[in-house]
Amino acid sequence: MGRDRRRVAIVGFGPRGLAALEALVRHASGAGEALAVEVFDPSRWPASGPSFSPCESETCLLNLPLRSIDLPPPPLAHEGEGSFAEWMGQAAGDGEAYLPRARLGAYLHARYEALLAQLPSHITVTQRAVRVTEARRGGEGWQLHAPGVTYGPYCHVLLSLGQPETARGDQLSRWQDHADHHSLPLKPAYPGTGLIDAAAAWAGRVVGIRGIALSALDVVRMLTLGLGGRFSGSSYVASGREPARIVPFSLDGHAPAPKPLNAKLDARFDPLQEESEAFEEALRAGLFKHPEAGLEPVHGVLENAALRIIRAGGGAVQAAEVRDWLKLESERPGSQEQRGTLEALRASISQAEGREPPAIGYTIGQLWRKWQPQLRCAFDSALVPASIAQDFVSFDDGLKRYSYGAPVETARQLLILIETGLVDPRAADDPDITLTQHGWQLHSDEHTVTASVMIDAVLPQPALAHVTEPLVAGLRQDLALEPLGDGLGARCAPDAALITADGARVAGLALTGRLANGSAIATDSIHDCFGSISDRWAQTVLSALPDQGASSP
Repeated sequence: MGRDRRRVAIVGFGPRGLAALEALVRHASGAGEALAVEVFDPSRWPASGPSFSPCESETCLLNLPLRSIDLPPPPLAHEGEGSFAEWMGQAAGDGEAYLPRARLGAYLHARYEALLAQLPSHITVTQRAVRVTEARRGGEGWQLHAPGVTYGPYCHVLLSLGQPETARGDQLSRWQDHADHHSLPLKPAYPGTGLIDAAAAWAGRVVGIRGIALSALDVVRMLTLGLGGRFSGSSYVASGREPARIVPFSLDGHAPAPKPLNAKLDARFDPLQEESEAFEEALRAGLFKHPEAGLEPVHGVLENAALRIIRAGGGAVQAAEVRDWLKLESERPGSQEQRGTLEALRASISQAEGREPPAIGYTIGQLWRKWQPQLRCAFDSALVPASIAQDFVSFDDGLKRYSYGAPVETARQLLILIETGLVDPRAADDPDITLTQHGWQLHSDEHTVTASVMIDAVLPQPALAHVTEPLVAGLRQDLALEPLGDGLGARCAPDAALITADGARVAGLALTGRLANGSAIATDSIHDCFGSISDRWAQTVLSALPDQGASSP
């Protein structure tokens, strides 16, 4: 073609990496820019990522019904083509189905392969199945190092790493030493296929699960359905391969509330247009215009919308009650819930099925879910002051127990397993834990149980300070990167460019995903992977002068 191709690297190629590549292709195709893109990921399923691996157990379900998975179309597809629902065809069933995560992963991988087959001649994509361990900037651009080989130089590098290696906390470090010393199984929740294989040897044993969030619900399904059990109506039919008991526990002992049962019930929580407009204005006020107000303007909008929805559903609630709930949520998320595990689970199922009026927390959680696109649009598009970012991220994280809820069917299955005694939540609420030669002794209130197997189902915080991944740890030291706040990720510009502690942009180096938590918000959503940040990053890459080629970092 007679033109030097600008070299770009994407390190980490799950759904977010795919979205970045698609954004590059979309913009470069229209501009006729010559690009050579190299994607780095050792996975055998590029574009799926570990969470959506096509090899993952089909007991691990999406937490969104098919009707809610609305990803932007592939950049080179014809209008109306390329959606997940279209790709699934008749196998998808109706829009209410919660499909296995592996199906979405297979779709994303197929979407990537279809993109490669349609690339215009001025764009090339090369996949490198290696793990990058170091990035160094030189006079000609960025060099990427993997064991025994160096790649580059690149004018732009995007780090899209998903969940990198993170230092174990004190508790898990002690537990691992204890497990090693006594030959006790201590396993991560994922990959699910590996957990199911290991669980074949756990029949008759007590298995503890650290955490009761979505990952723990996956684990419960793996240890029942994954071992050959099945549900029949309101009963569980055991295979005989299950553990004797499954004992989940967490700091508050509560499972996430399920999402509304179907589209009709979900529509009860739709905000009115004027409420959505008020929410966007409250975001602008709390984030930028009057940051000293923080979440207060947003709370006011949530209060008014929640009152309308609860009263329309037959509930009797006063404004002061909603206001108090929101105040507590900002200070101590989840502390409003005083019921036990079983009672709270039954109530949330009843609300999801529309059999009782929605409670304050359930209503606010559903509103927050529906407003997340507006939240991400406002939050991610500008530099939010660190203290305000901390408040909003904490509030968003706390509401995940509602906004990221499980399918109703999964909650019903958990209830059945508790009622049959296979799942035992009596030590679920922040138990005292004593390590013994037989395992982990859990004691809560007057109930004590000893688990001889432990599964860690708690996802590490996306905190830059705790990352041990060599690539990230090296860059943090070399570039003097600092966390945006306690428990948060790196400071990044709205186009994902990394920003150092002294406020300078790092030329040619960008970061997206969980490790940018605080610069972005709600980063665990599949829709966030395909959000506006990737588009802004692609525009920045292509805004460099053509004669810079690969010589500019």
